[in-house]
Amino acid sequence: MARERVAAGVNLELRHLETPAGRIAALDYEPRRPRGVAIVAGHGYSSSKHNLDALCAFLASHGFHVLSIDFPGHKLGASGGVLRTIDDLTTAFGATVDFALDRHAGVVYAMGHSMGAATALRACAADPRVAGAISIATGYGRPAALDALRARGVVDLRAGYVDGLTLPEVVAATEQIFDAALAGLAGRPVLYVLADRDMMVSRRSVEELYARAPEPKTLVEIASDHTTAGEHARGAVLAWLNELHPRTPLAGRAAAPSDAL
Repeated sequence: MARERVAAGVNLELRHLETPAGRIAALDYEPRRPRGVAIVAGHGYSSSKHNLDALCAFLASHGFHVLSIDFPGHKLGASGGVLRTIDDLTTAFGATVDFALDRHAGVVYAMGHSMGAATALRACAADPRVAGAISIATGYGRPAALDALRARGVVDLRAGYVDGLTLPEVVAATEQIFDAALAGLAGRPVLYVLADRDMMVSRRSVEELYARAPEPKTLVEIASDHTTAGEHARGAVLAWLNELHPRTPLAGRAAAPSDAL
């Protein structure tokens, strides 16, 4: 398990970015000892950037520069606006990638949870500047799964928390273009995270997404429910990133114990 770092190692700023989808808010987690790698993060449907704070702060404390956005139309977030199409999601994501590349690092990854994970995969596939992606708690074939959940009346899909598209509409629109998007990921590493107690996205759905995805790819299972999967994925995400970008000790001194996993 990765060792925790103190929050004092991260400088936090609230950004407002202009995008074709409207003005969006983003939390900018600037590490004290940057590693030259940035991550753009997107939250799930009806949620906000706060849901990913534990994960983003943790990664920043290990040297990764993270920009966590609020998607348009999400009332818990600070972006405002309306979620009209799923293109609004990828447009917001792409504008934040632009900001990260311009201001912070030459290497950028896309990361997301649930709806944000599907968006991260699509954004990565569409933009060759993105080095890879991290997909937490999303899957393939979800329209049928959501229909089954609604028929059983076991879940609140929280449409009242979003101005614009409902979750079934987001999922249905995503599914129509998912195969083409997945093909565009070929050659770039992607981490797929499965939560073992996820009642929204089934094991079968995540495994189907992983099976359809091109190489290079990694599948990791974590102990978590759906909502807190980002927080509980901290160790898995950090381990994957560390394999791709090992921390190099500063010249002239040995690595401190806190630098190690």
